[in-house]
Amino acid sequence: MKRHYLQQVEVFQDLTEKQMYEVERSTRMSTVGPGRILHQPDEQPEVLFLLKSGRVQVYRISPDGKRFVVSNIEPGMFFGEMALLAQGDHDSFAEAITESTVCVIGRRDLEYLIARFPTIGVRIMQALAERLSEAETQLENLALKSLTARLATLILRLSSVASGRVDGLTHNDLAERVGTSRETATQALNELKNAGLIAIGRKRIDVLDRTALEDVAEEY
Repeated sequence: MKRHYLQQVEVFQDLTEKQMYEVERSTRMSTVGPGRILHQPDEQPEVLFLLKSGRVQVYRISPDGKRFVVSNIEPGMFFGEMALLAQGDHDSFAEAITESTVCVIGRRDLEYLIARFPTIGVRIMQALAERLSEAETQLENLALKSLTARLATLILRLSSVASGRVDGLTHNDLAERVGTSRETATQALNELKNAGLIAIGRKRIDVLDRTALEDVAEEY
């Protein structure tokens, strides 16, 4: 049921069942295949996207064609909000990485719901503040940390203590997240592998020495 899903989205978690009926009437749901571009630069925004299932990647492309991943959207998160709320153009691409189901809500409907239920606006501001903090950390890492340290930081963030591994990402995926080429990322990964900190498989990285990897991640 669409309403049940919408109740799990971060911006609607404070609403009552009755209030959710209004939200449900304001949204439409669709499923898209991998590779589908949901928004792109210089495109006039019309909707806010809410991810129900799948995975979406938000990225920018440099003048020389290099792709840099800004964020990875997981189920329950929203995206496309900056251009929508600022009433400007998108400045990045949003691409479905796997088959994904999204709910979309138009600008006028969103403005009405925020006016009707101010907690939605508060939730959006909280989420944006968290994303801004993450972006500042990412910029700091890019500016100050070595590539090996950036990769160690990323691996630690993506792997849980329980599982101790990162699944489903290629070397190119990792390279795009730390702002480098696949070849250079592979060299840095091999450094960590040769030091006995990680093991590398097909679309899988196992953390062998988390403490030592944390020490590398703190290096500048």
